[in-house]
Amino acid sequence: MFAIMIFMIIMLGGLQYFTLPQTFVARKKMKRLAVAEAEARIETLLSLGFTGVVTDSNETSTSVALGGRTGTRSTTVVLTDDAADGLAGSDADSDTVDYKTIAVGITWNDGNPQSISVSTRVSAYGY
Repeated sequence: MFAIMIFMIIMLGGLQYFTLPQTFVARKKMKRLAVAEAEARIETLLSLGFTGVVTDSNETSTSVALGGRTGTRSTTVVLTDDAADGLAGSDADSDTVDYKTIAVGITWNDGNPQSISVSTRVSAYGY
């Protein structure tokens, strides 16, 4: 009887070595899928060229498929006037949009709220 109790304790304790790694792997898989979705959105916007990336590309809560789950994607495009060539009316090249920042965030819930964010900048000069 005592041996059976010890055996059960060992088996239940050993079970954690199988369930915890599966949870860890599943969470990392979801994160990889979210990053891939965010990068795909950025690449789609970058393929439009500098003039094609506009603030109309902003989105607040678009549903996206992440494997067998659903996440929410938000995209923000921010137009920036760099101080290096002057600001607003005193801008040396009279172009007040020197570069654009594209930020994409993905949120999902796997029992706990999770999120990632990916961003990049694009300029008319390609750098």
